[in-house]
Amino acid sequence: MSDRHDILIIGAGLIGLCTADALAMRGALVRVIDARPGPCEGTSFSNSGMIHPSQAMSWDPDKIKSSELARAFKNAAKVTARLGERSKTLIIEKMDALGLPKHASGCLQLFSDIDAAQEAQNEYNDIGITADIIMNETDTFNRPACRFPDDTSGDARAFGCALAADLAARGVSFVYQATDLNIRRSQDRFFVRTSQGVFDAKHLVIAAGVQSPDCLALLDVRLQLNIVSGAAADFELPKQADDLPDCPVMDAASRSALTVFSDRVRISGGWGLDDPAPLLARWGDIAPGLMLHLGQPRSKWSGLRPVSPVGRPYISGTSIPNLWVNTGHGHMGWTLCAGSGELLAQMITEGREDTRFAFSG
Repeated sequence: MSDRHDILIIGAGLIGLCTADALAMRGALVRVIDARPGPCEGTSFSNSGMIHPSQAMSWDPDKIKSSELARAFKNAAKVTARLGERSKTLIIEKMDALGLPKHASGCLQLFSDIDAAQEAQNEYNDIGITADIIMNETDTFNRPACRFPDDTSGDARAFGCALAADLAARGVSFVYQATDLNIRRSQDRFFVRTSQGVFDAKHLVIAAGVQSPDCLALLDVRLQLNIVSGAAADFELPKQADDLPDCPVMDAASRSALTVFSDRVRISGGWGLDDPAPLLARWGDIAPGLMLHLGQPRSKWSGLRPVSPVGRPYISGTSIPNLWVNTGHGHMGWTLCAGSGELLAQMITEGREDTRFAFSG
């Protein structure tokens, strides 16, 4: 057996692909397994497109506001934001390498009034995020807003598909439509049995999004994740796009965003929604003229996000040697994918220790 790391990754979404990329760059032999027909068919499929370290704070509307838990959420947001900043740099570098277009810098977030915007600005500043308050501008639909100059955006699924093709060209193996998953460990190796065959490796990475707890349970490892649904609707890009915002616009109240891509307009997000109708109604209130101009959606979608209890992802080893997790990113998957992949690859191949995103199971 070669002394190179041989690694199986379960999950071909953004997190799994970026983990594979970081490992392959370090000389590892990598195989990626997914139950779907191709890459980025799950949570990554209809992403809002925002690369936003600014949004590192938990979106959970029901989180308890005790001082202890508030401190835990803030500490989680601080480390997640720093990972997001590193990840953004890596994503931009990879987009350049893959020849993908980048969008203009910045994202906006709308608030009901100036007091709410100022309160949010203070919270963002507390976790090290630059947030400038702007008012009565066309892009904010004449509402008070925070502008995040250090955020950016890009097409997450286009990135994932291009990265998967690049990885395949570089020797990473992919196994799709691998259903009927079973996992066992024997003689310090992991054996993953699927409908497509049995595969084994010294290391196993679980990056399967909302399916991660089920994968780990096969090895008697318990992972706590909250599964939260979100929705999206795509619209044809109007021929006259003068009234479209120049950068993604978030609505704080509905936890949703309006993003203009090269060939479509997308409204996406929400918390606990399996249909975009409430989001479309909300944006009808925010920007009635624009919504009338967009007309009916050309497609609708809903999906599930893996959310850790305090909003900080799990990027670490487990109680089983050489079993690793990279999941729980919630609404931050696109933002954190490259940084998460790099961090886990450093742990596996370089022995790096980092307890910020540790999983205790």
